[in-house]
Amino acid sequence: MKHLAACVATTTTVTIATLLAFAASAAHAQSSVTLYGVADASVRYLKGANAGNDGVLSLTNGAISQSRWGLVGSEDLGHGLSAIFRLESGFSLPNGASSVSGVLFNRYAYVGLASATYGTLTFGQQQNAVYQNLTEGWDPLTVGNYLQNEWLPIAFSGFLRGENNTAFYTWRRGRLAIRGAYGLGNQAGDFSANSMRSVSVTIDPEPLGAEIGYVDAHDLSNRAQTSYNVQLRYRAYPAEAWLGYYHSRDETGRVNAFLTGTAAPNVVNPRWDNAYVAGLSWFLAPDFKLTNAFYFDQSRKTPPGASTTDSGHRYALVALAEYLLSKRTTLYATVDYNRVSGAADDEMPNRKYQTGVSVGLRNRF
Repeated sequence: MKHLAACVATTTTVTIATLLAFAASAAHAQSSVTLYGVADASVRYLKGANAGNDGVLSLTNGAISQSRWGLVGSEDLGHGLSAIFRLESGFSLPNGASSVSGVLFNRYAYVGLASATYGTLTFGQQQNAVYQNLTEGWDPLTVGNYLQNEWLPIAFSGFLRGENNTAFYTWRRGRLAIRGAYGLGNQAGDFSANSMRSVSVTIDPEPLGAEIGYVDAHDLSNRAQTSYNVQLRYRAYPAEAWLGYYHSRDETGRVNAFLTGTAAPNVVNPRWDNAYVAGLSWFLAPDFKLTNAFYFDQSRKTPPGASTTDSGHRYALVALAEYLLSKRTTLYATVDYNRVSGAADDEMPNRKYQTGVSVGLRNRF
């Protein structure tokens, strides 16, 4: 009996120790995975949709943040350190197709480590530092509008490369955030070709904030698009305002290709752009918000084979009204006007202007 009692006591002690170890391990390695997304669609009338200046009525992806779905997760590793990941895919709500053909997670696909003390380091498919700031509120439209209106932040933030194979670091203290990104080119014998470097510094608006950024992106031929921007942002409920400047010098031809909707040429002459953005957002009521955005670009480019430099202008005016049906669902309407002149006239199908009117519905989950 004494021997049996001793065995039972020993077994009980081992079991309790095992359970305590398991509980401690479970508490130490808490993890979470969240499914999220946005479904955004609108009915849009666009005047000046082709060279004949015709109008088109269509069901389009939304005008606030586009449609997407994703998974984000983290695991507590202890000592203030966490393992994190994010997988996100953009899609077209009218037909269900992926935003990028043949690419499942075309917006984000990364894994990394996050520390409250030392910052966050991630690796994979992700944005450069400047473009990431724009998606987090440093652009009046958060680069989520129609291509006719979001041309400035996309073209002049150095985003055109498509930031695959990227290491991204963020360090934050209070209102101050420093971000840096390096896109590996994956080209044997040439570390610069197809690579990207960017850095940004932001001070969160309380109520006034500021952001500066720099991007240097190279194509496969090692030609570069270099850009920098400076921006102010004011936020004090019920108002928010933006004022910013971008400078871009492009030797890749991708800025002109994006703005004209054509393929980048093999032989490229440099293009320079000085672009400006201004915006104002105002809650007229707790559930009704009006946003106005203005984009302007002055461009200079040397046509292939020419010895002179041509200049042009392009601007956009956008008004967006949002009615919050709930915390997750928004009914909205938008009106926008884009115009080009001079050497920028090839950036519109009718070489003059486009006018759009849209109504839409967005649900976040």
